[in-house]
Amino acid sequence: MLPWDPAPPVARIEADTLPVSLSSEAKPMPASPVADTHPEVIPAPWARLRDLVAARTPVDGRTDSLYPGLRCYRFSCPVRYEKTQRLTPGVVVVLQGRKTALLAGERRSLDYGATQCLVLGAEVACLGTVVGASAEAPYLAIHLDLPPEVLVKSFVALAESGTLAEPTRVTENFTAAVGPEVVEAFARLLLAADDPVDRRTLAPLAVEEIVLRLLRSEAAAAIRSAGAVTKSGARIQAAIAFMRRHLGRPLSVAEIAGHVHMSPSHFAHSFREVAGVTPMRCIRDLRLEEARVLMLGAGLRPGDAAARVGFESAAHFNRAFRRRFETTPAEYVRRVQSS
Repeated sequence: MLPWDPAPPVARIEADTLPVSLSSEAKPMPASPVADTHPEVIPAPWARLRDLVAARTPVDGRTDSLYPGLRCYRFSCPVRYEKTQRLTPGVVVVLQGRKTALLAGERRSLDYGATQCLVLGAEVACLGTVVGASAEAPYLAIHLDLPPEVLVKSFVALAESGTLAEPTRVTENFTAAVGPEVVEAFARLLLAADDPVDRRTLAPLAVEEIVLRLLRSEAAAAIRSAGAVTKSGARIQAAIAFMRRHLGRPLSVAEIAGHVHMSPSHFAHSFREVAGVTPMRCIRDLRLEEARVLMLGAGLRPGDAAARVGFESAAHFNRAFRRRFETTPAEYVRRVQSS
């Protein structure tokens, strides 16, 4: 079998749910008479990626990859997500079916379907509904969190080369057609995620390509502005590198800001503007990913992994891990090892 984590219950279907008020759990809803429930005729690159996603989602719900921040979705009937979620910067590519998303601060519902993507430029509360899905043509999608360090590195490289233009319009969240180059990079990423060596070496290259191509498209307007990057990008990049080197001990915004010669308030604002998340959220996510690697790759017990990466207590680690991966650390490891 492929090294993918079995999908959790349908009621827990989006990424990185934070402890916020929930109106109700996700539930199936009657199919709309106008819902698109038949397989779309789509070009070859999209069809290939659709088939790769379908092969990795044997049941309805979310299926996590071993590669950080990469997950796939399948739903065989329309589903309403009646809960508030928090999503980090990322991109969702729909390969079959349709979905609508109502995002906090938006006055309109975003509708997107096969060959389209939703770019989420910041943490945002989201209510979603799968409106086009059937047993014969299930809703299929792939979601990739955009790593802050890759975003910043790519921003800096494009800004220094003069190829990162200031967006003509600024929007936090954005739907658009997705180009074949991005789809092909996603296919390479999925295949690389299946192999331990490729996952360490080739998968990060595919992620960098996806980010670079998004930043050179109109989707850049939904991620960050060029002005913020040219002013603070290099320092934010250095700050993330500093975080990675010191995950095992307590870190404060003031200490990290001092390391890159910025005031704490200016650093926190610039970090959020460029990287898409707060500094402390970035530290937490880096620690969770490193703990996941230690548990799966080095065989460390959850408590030992938590201590190694700087969590104050096993209870704190368990809560944070469950919010991000929607299961306990021990159960997550059992699922992956049995797949």
